[in-house]
Amino acid sequence: MTVSYALRGSPQISQPQRERIRKLAAELGYHPDPLLTHLMTHLRGGRGSPKTSENLALLTMYEPPFVSRLIHGARARAAQLGYTLDRINLSQIPSKAVLTRTLLARGVAGIILTPAKCPDTYRELLDWTLFATTAVGYSFTELPVNRVVTHHFDNAHRVFALLRERGFSRIGLAMTPDMEFRANHSYSGAYCRLDAIDSVKTVPILMIEEQTRQQSVPRWLARHRPDAVVLANSNHFRESILPHTPISTLRKTAFACLDQQPTDGIAGIDQLFETIGTKAVDDVVNQILRNERGLPTNPIVTMLEGKWCEAAGLYPRL
Repeated sequence: MTVSYALRGSPQISQPQRERIRKLAAELGYHPDPLLTHLMTHLRGGRGSPKTSENLALLTMYEPPFVSRLIHGARARAAQLGYTLDRINLSQIPSKAVLTRTLLARGVAGIILTPAKCPDTYRELLDWTLFATTAVGYSFTELPVNRVVTHHFDNAHRVFALLRERGFSRIGLAMTPDMEFRANHSYSGAYCRLDAIDSVKTVPILMIEEQTRQQSVPRWLARHRPDAVVLANSNHFRESILPHTPISTLRKTAFACLDQQPTDGIAGIDQLFETIGTKAVDDVVNQILRNERGLPTNPIVTMLEGKWCEAAGLYPRL
């Protein structure tokens, strides 16, 4: 059991002991059997109580609807693979040492970071060397971890292409500065690409600021007169467009979004957050099975394409 724990990088074995056993394994020419690894993964995914002594932790900082969706997907996938998924609210953890001790006490081997409300480096959050880690999104800046994200650029490109196919030739893009960052500048990059297409006229991107949107939104629409507007989030339509735009303008403008929520009633891309949660669990479990701990030298980003949804018909022309 000690050898097994050491080769899997378990924190239940001291670092010097792990290194000594791994060195001996290398000298003996030991390599893990991939078929046996597959079998153990299958056994963990069986019915009944989890068969593994290693748990996963999902670290949260806030929970808007999309985070709730990815948590739902992550929980279902962890249970399917036979892992216990503990949810830990970081606002209730006082220090790095306390968080690290809490994770180790719960037998956590892998961590999933859900999006942060306030983007930061988070390098001092915990002792990263002891855990396999996967983040969802780009809000953990300068933290070299594997990530599972929506394919922002592809989603935007497909929406712009669909609008062109349906006859719109003067397309605008509106989003908050926060979304420009969270999309890793992919939305603006896909939009700027439209300049290379002769049949499409782009206008300056509207950055929606809460303090000035009452003036900036109608002024931007009146000055540039787009026949279609792509929004980063569907709630931007409800919170920033509807209250501050004349009905006459809404009636002659089509709207779509790059992050569609069914309750907002606007067509757009469903980013499939449940599936993103599933893929985050897959990634962190694969790291555990490969005995990988700590921040990787070459992080991997897994991108998931969203799904176009026309809620309540195409665009909400009022």
